[in-house]
Amino acid sequence: MPESYTDNTEPKGSGDFLWGVASSGYQSEGGFNGPGQPHNNWARGEAKGTVMRTGAAAQFWTRYEADFWLCRGMGLNSFRLGLEWARIQPRFEARPGPAPAFDTAALDAYAERLAACRRAGLEPVVTLHHFTHPAWLGPDAWLAPATVDGFAEYVRVAMGHINRRLVDSYGLAPVHWYITINEPNMLVINSYFGRQFPAGPHRGTEASLRAYDHLLAAHIRAYNTIHNLYEQAGWPRPRVTLNTFASDLYWSDKVLWDLLCLRERAIPAANLREHLHQQAERFETALAAAQLPFVRDLPYRTGRLVHWWANRFGYRSFDSRHFALLLRTLETSPRARVIDYIAIDYYDPFVAHTLRLPSFSDFEFKTTGLRAWMMSGITSKWWDWRSLPEGLHFFCGHYAAEYNLPVLIAENGMALRRKPDNSAAGHRPDQLLRSQFLEAHIQQVQRLRAERVPVAGYLHWSLTDNYEWGSYTPRFGLFAIDFAKGSERLVEDHLGDRPSETYARLVRAAQLQQAH
Repeated sequence: MPESYTDNTEPKGSGDFLWGVASSGYQSEGGFNGPGQPHNNWARGEAKGTVMRTGAAAQFWTRYEADFWLCRGMGLNSFRLGLEWARIQPRFEARPGPAPAFDTAALDAYAERLAACRRAGLEPVVTLHHFTHPAWLGPDAWLAPATVDGFAEYVRVAMGHINRRLVDSYGLAPVHWYITINEPNMLVINSYFGRQFPAGPHRGTEASLRAYDHLLAAHIRAYNTIHNLYEQAGWPRPRVTLNTFASDLYWSDKVLWDLLCLRERAIPAANLREHLHQQAERFETALAAAQLPFVRDLPYRTGRLVHWWANRFGYRSFDSRHFALLLRTLETSPRARVIDYIAIDYYDPFVAHTLRLPSFSDFEFKTTGLRAWMMSGITSKWWDWRSLPEGLHFFCGHYAAEYNLPVLIAENGMALRRKPDNSAAGHRPDQLLRSQFLEAHIQQVQRLRAERVPVAGYLHWSLTDNYEWGSYTPRFGLFAIDFAKGSERLVEDHLGDRPSETYARLVRAAQLQQAH
């Protein structure tokens, strides 16, 4: 083992506050779903034209080193990036079939990117599954128990190989921070209720609960696989979790954390339903006590009815019989605790904000029928998501106290609207600039730190504009990209704002404040 590694076994960033950015492979790398390229579960939609093609995306696969140094120049010390299962175990067509071999060259390429991340002084936070899976698994992969086994094997092979390369070839520490599965709540909802994500013929409550069962079991298998690898190699203990899209609907977010904590809390299966109902009531009480400053306009008041209905639906439809695999996997896990920290993505978590005043000018895709057209007109889009930074304070504080674990803000950001041909490039309905959004939310981060809430870090989504699940129109980047001209990182966006400079200034101020 190289001396440079043994002299510094605890990786940089393991105890420091993480200031960084978040990204995902499919959204930023480029190189998927074309001829001779790895195919994932979005390949059919791209081929049919029901979603935009990813193409080169933000070209992170080739521009990674420059992007890391951009972050370093901003004073950041962390970068969340994803491994793409479809690239690591590839097939170059969209048809389902048997599992192909692992691609050693792809694993070496990811090891190089992680080494480059460390060379730039950034601590990597590695996501192992970010909404996509290889096309050869079929459109409804997470409805099949075999996917749980396949995912655990992918994690074992990928992280065994990559970490050994980091240690033996680069003289670097193995990865310290992991997110196994990104936003399982959004993956399930958008696949089996909303249909924004590709899926097969199955839909509705039963399919959703089965997918949750398999996704949570897969997390536990991945958690134990990673910890086993590190124990066998004698490496420092990693931090492993999943992350959720923060939601004020208990049955869409917090229930997943409570399910993962059943064994360590010694909740018997016979008491599961009662326990979760009590947890839901505790959460609703805490949320009401926070007295968040909502704008109680007509869409909000109407949306509260949606929240009431969704909560009632969650109470009535939850059935522990749908979580048989999860409960067996928890029972047989060699570790009672299967999360090392809490990770949340904070955007607009309030169900009451689901609706907006009718607008029919910003549809991304064709609607089929009058009902779909009407629903799309009154449903909030990315650029309608309301900014309520005080909610970030509530979720971090409540979850940290509830689970006695540190909380990582794994994503936080806001969307502007700008089509790839640069049309529809106006302000958000609330006129908010990204710099203003950053200032308001980092103020809440600093408030949490002053109150000694154990916040592990803040990762802004995202470093650059990228592919946002079927479209290039929502823009989340600290650096803008004019996709009509290429992939150059632009400091100033189409509104004249320079958010990367704002973020750098805020991070410097926070670091100085913490030093004193």
